[in-house]
Amino acid sequence: MMKGNIVLKSKLLTAAAAATAVVALSAPALASDWVDELRVGVYDHNTDLFATRHETSNPDINAEVLFKTPDFLEWAWAPRPIIGANINTGNGTSIAYAGLAWDYDFTKALFVEGTFGGAIHNGETEHETSTKLNLGCRAMFHESASLGYRFDEHSSLMLTIDHMSNASLCDANPGLTDVGVRYGFKF
Repeated sequence: MMKGNIVLKSKLLTAAAAATAVVALSAPALASDWVDELRVGVYDHNTDLFATRHETSNPDINAEVLFKTPDFLEWAWAPRPIIGANINTGNGTSIAYAGLAWDYDFTKALFVEGTFGGAIHNGETEHETSTKLNLGCRAMFHESASLGYRFDEHSSLMLTIDHMSNASLCDANPGLTDVGVRYGFKF
């Protein structure tokens, strides 16, 4: 079982690295058409700031792509579509997610952001192990909140809380919450 987990983690990290490389290499061309911002960060996995940590304390690496707001979403306060992943660097749960992000600027530099969408994960769905929670369902809800500071028109730094749960749609619903810092580059 341990060897299978190592192989799965290796495949996930390889896929995430390949996807990041493809996006990074093609980002300048894509940015002019539909990519708006790229983000990377580090999260405290299953943080113990709010409750007891039940998974590994190894950090998550976050990567996220935010797209320009399509015209058909202007009516909904112009959210930006997002896709992203939180890849755990240990034996903990990793997730991939998609959704919408809404921003509010307090000043030219200070802003808040909220996101809502769905996620899938490679964690447990039937029983808890020593390194993974029983999350109940494979498909989950995903939301996050960030407080950010823009250094200029391209660079920003954000404190982020990131949460995934199934809203009690499955028997188990412990949720998974990460807290961390991210850097954003806006085109």
